[in-house]
Order: sequence, then C-alpha cells, then structure tokens
Amino acid sequence: MVDLLPLSSAATAARAASPAMRSSHAASLTTASCCRACAQGKKDERYCFVVDWFDPQASLVRKYQLIYYSADGTIEMYDLKNRRTFLKRCDYPAVTLKDLYKGGVITVYSRQLTIVEYGDGFTAGKLEKASAAVCVTIAPGALPQMGRIIDAITSSSLVITELRLLAEGLVLKLVGEDGPAVWSSLKPQIDGALGKDSVTQSGDVFAAGLPKTVVSDGATSTLLLVRPHAIKAGLLGRIIDQALGSGFELLNAAMLQLTRPNAAEFLEVYKGVVPECVDWIEELTQGKIVALQLRFASQPTSSVLKLRELCGAHDPEVARHLHTQSLRALYGESKIRNAVHCTDLPEDGALEVDYFFSILGGQSA
Repeated sequence: MVDLLPLSSAATAARAASPAMRSSHAASLTTASCCRACAQGKKDERYCFVVDWFDPQASLVRKYQLIYYSADGTIEMYDLKNRRTFLKRCDYPAVTLKDLYKGGVITVYSRQLTIVEYGDGFTAGKLEKASAAVCVTIAPGALPQMGRIIDAITSSSLVITELRLLAEGLVLKLVGEDGPAVWSSLKPQIDGALGKDSVTQSGDVFAAGLPKTVVSDGATSTLLLVRPHAIKAGLLGRIIDQALGSGFELLNAAMLQLTRPNAAEFLEVYKGVVPECVDWIEELTQGKIVALQLRFASQPTSSVLKLRELCGAHDPEVARHLHTQSLRALYGESKIRNAVHCTDLPEDGALEVDYFFSILGGQSA
C-alpha cells in the first residue's frame, strides 16, 4: 500500500547528490562513456522524436529530430529542413525519458522544444503505451489532503502533466504506462486512507478547453511557485502538504510551462540585483512549474510574510542553519535549484498572483 503520510527519503537523497550529478551541464560523449554503458550491460535503446522550436529572431518554427539514448541518457539533434546534424550526441542530464512524451516541452541549451510526434515506429510502439493518460479530480472537501494525494500519485509510476483548480475540485492529468490501470489500483488505497470518492476519475477537461481563472482576494494572498526540478524529483505533494499544514488555504492552482520571455518578465525586478537572476530564468523554463495562490487563514494580511518564513532563506545552505524546517532547507539543492519561489514584498502579492492567474490565464502549456 502506498503510504500517504510520512516523508520518504527523496529530499535527503536530493540534498546528498553531488553538484556534478545535479547540474545540467553538457559535455561531448566520450568513448569511455560508451564502454561504461556496454560494460554495465545496459541495452542502448534509441528513441526518436520530432520537435518544434520557435526561432524568435526569424519568427519561424523550426523542426528537428531529437534522439534519446536510454543506456547513458545522451541526446542528439538533426535539422530536418537543412538535413544536417544540429547537436552532436552529448550528455544532457536535465532531459530524461520520463520527460519525453507527445505534447511535452523540454529545454535544451535554452531552446524550448515541443514534442509534436514520435519519430519512428519503435518509439511510438514503446511510448504510446507508456503515455496512457487518465484524468482525476480531487473533491473540494479533500483539498486539505491534496498534498498527500499528489505524493501518492507521484510515488507510483504516474506523472502529473496537467493540474488546475476548478469549481468541481483540483483536476489532474496523469500519464504513465498503463495509466488507467495503475490509477485503478491506486484509488482504493487513497480511498482507504482519506475516505471514499475523495478522488474520482473524470473526463479530459484539458483537451476540451478550460475556463478563464477567476482571481479574488489578491490583496490578502501570496504566490508560491514550485520549481521544475522539485516537481521532477517528486516533491510537489510534500511541498503542498507542508504549506497547507502550516495554516495556508488554497485559492488557485495551475501547472504551466513558462517561456523564456514569461520567466524574464516575471523576474525583471531581480535583474541587476540578484546575481542568480539569469540562472533562475533558465531553471524556471526547464520544465513545468506549479503556481499556487495561497492565503494565511488566521491572518490574511500577513500572507506574504508568513509564506516567506515558511520558504526560508533563498540559499538552502543558509536555510538549513536558520530555518531548519523551511521548504528550501528541506527540499532545496542550491541557490538556483532552491525548490520554490515565493512573493518577497507584501505589495507584490497581488501583482504576482495576477501575473500567473490573470495575465498568463492559468492555462496549462
């Protein structure tokens, strides 16, 4: 049975990983790495995808073939129009097979690539089954436990690719091998822990189109962003559970894929002030983020300050000394990959909430 309550060792393992393991550097594939993969007996399966990249300079959509090698996690890219190699086979740890599904967005060397189709029959045959989707809705009455439910889901083989808070509850789109069957086996466990029908299977509201987000109480609320690296590490549920368990209530929630212009515009206030600003922009575009509009229930006018206390210092190392149980102390890895962003100044709470839920519209990418 999936344990919905205690924290696993995920955060500890993330902090223990060496900087070299966590970084998204790229280096040319060497003969030695190939030999290591062979020596370890790994089957080097080749997955092929057609990806689109919007070239802002030329205002054109350019198509590439992206190839992922499962044995060592290396990638290469081929320019389909000009029929030439665009990126030689190289290490790129930020992209894993779990990130590669039709409709997904990945970032390679600051280029956001949208996966539009599978590039060959082998890839389609292997991954279409692995990308079977199911949509579920967490009932309004179960929202205080949504962090535990999300943690149970991400602890299974399912990946959350869409998330949105609607009137009927929090709707999630889950993808994974035999996704509907995995969900069917997981649901009774959640029902047993949190009550029958706390989560129900629903239709794909994301394909049908979502209503515009209604933003209210902006002046007494604050914004929490869960960064891509934390979501990929399976920490989303734990972060939400800690926030809701610390006296905050949820007003809005959405999963989005930020473009570089979006991220740069949002972080404009930090430009020239915080040395890590450029790296923050890059990190925010490395995968989907989850935006949460929160309000501190017992003292709404202090929402921004209370969330800052919960998040802790920007540097996780400092947070681990000064704010030992803060989100960044528990789940952050570095100043760049520090798990979460939160509103810094009380006067910015309404502005940041408005940016994500009104200007960006809370629409999933």
